[in-house]
Amino acid sequence: MSNKQQVESAAIVLDSLDHGESDLIVTFFCKHHGRLTGIAKGAKRSKKRFVNKLEIFSSLRILHSTPQNNRLSFIAEADLLDGFLTLRKNICCYTAASVIREFILLATKEIEGDEELYPLLIWAYEGLNNGHFPLLVLILFLIRFYAIIGYSPQLENCLQCGQQILADRNYSFNATTGGIHCSKCDSKETNSKIHLSRGTIKSLTAALHQPLERLHRLHLSDISQKEALSFLHAYGRQLFQREIVSWAFLDKTFSNNTTRKK
Repeated sequence: MSNKQQVESAAIVLDSLDHGESDLIVTFFCKHHGRLTGIAKGAKRSKKRFVNKLEIFSSLRILHSTPQNNRLSFIAEADLLDGFLTLRKNICCYTAASVIREFILLATKEIEGDEELYPLLIWAYEGLNNGHFPLLVLILFLIRFYAIIGYSPQLENCLQCGQQILADRNYSFNATTGGIHCSKCDSKETNSKIHLSRGTIKSLTAALHQPLERLHRLHLSDISQKEALSFLHAYGRQLFQREIVSWAFLDKTFSNNTTRKK
């Protein structure tokens, strides 16, 4: 294969599967190409090109062929940029990273590049690796993620009356409609409604408009984090019409962690 057929990409490993005795099928999310699946020949026996590099969550620079006609890309080389070792060793960070990974896999298709999604993914994994609170990182990632894929929740005004947030009204998020409804317009209690305080709505709206490099400065109270996680989970299930498998592990992990601290 000639060098002209190969390109270099910054990439995050999303999945890795055995193929035969020595090969790996690896799914990446690349800075310019988006989701890309390729075959790393001899990766399981490699002592130089791929050793300890093709682990899930690893940040790499890969040399690969440009995929054509739905064929696998050929992964020629990989250089490790960041293995995110701290993220791997902390179970809470690892589970949050796994939820983020699942959302990326659900929302993307092969070779659909997105200039905004890759920086957000790197921001989230760097934050987890640097010790930022995992649930807050997940909340901020998801609210931006939904906006990037074109399904930003409507949080700035009631979907029915159109009025902006008012101090004398309560608000709830409806996953089916994708937005908030004020108590005056929607007084019926249903399972699809999730209460959101005005403080939570304000914080999430700010997260949508904050520059990525300053996103880590935002903070949510414990109550706001609980409300946000509830609605972001419900909204994800509605959008993708399926359960978010890794979310059950997230709930269990943080429930156990909270119990141990008491």
